[in-house]
Amino acid sequence: MIKPRTNTSDNIYDTIKEEILSGELSFGDRIVEIDYSKKLNVSRTPLREAIKKLEIEGIVERLANGRVKIIDITPERIKEIFKIRIALENILLESISQNPEVISLLEENLILTEHYIKLKRWKETRKLFLEFNQIFYQKSELEFTIKILKQYDFILSKLRLSSLNNKERIISACEEHSLIVKYLKNSQLELAKAVNTTHLLSAENSLLNSIDLD
Repeated sequence: MIKPRTNTSDNIYDTIKEEILSGELSFGDRIVEIDYSKKLNVSRTPLREAIKKLEIEGIVERLANGRVKIIDITPERIKEIFKIRIALENILLESISQNPEVISLLEENLILTEHYIKLKRWKETRKLFLEFNQIFYQKSELEFTIKILKQYDFILSKLRLSSLNNKERIISACEEHSLIVKYLKNSQLELAKAVNTTHLLSAENSLLNSIDLD
């Protein structure tokens, strides 16, 4: 049963996304309207509104026969998503490159991240990685760019749980974050972009190697 909310369709939308992240729903799974209406104890109208929103965001797709399913994830789709991330995140870097407040927040995040890595507290380290991206995104103030990135980032977040179990990748990612911040602080924007591109390509490779897409 879902928690009551003023906007039922938003509530259903959040619930389906939570089920995808938790593993209750997997990529390629069907969403049968009548079954979900009964499961969530809601009418089909707000359910269809929620599904439409997920469809617009590219999280679910409607087949030719009218059935709805969570999108299939293929290596090609993952590579396409990372190409989009590289292009858009480099736009965000341009936005924050002259903002000392943002750079200071990123430095504080890195100090904590390095501390937890030394203590081998990997759960806290992963959370700080997420916070690093949140600072990066929110402080850029590029609302449309962030909206697009968040749609794709949700798809990757389900997959990222596997790749961030690799301790070596965690350490490498932290080093890459450090270089990005260093170059931003020194007003070396193109170097920061180059490191961010390398960082995302490494993340893509780690992700592809850590998951079973068969």
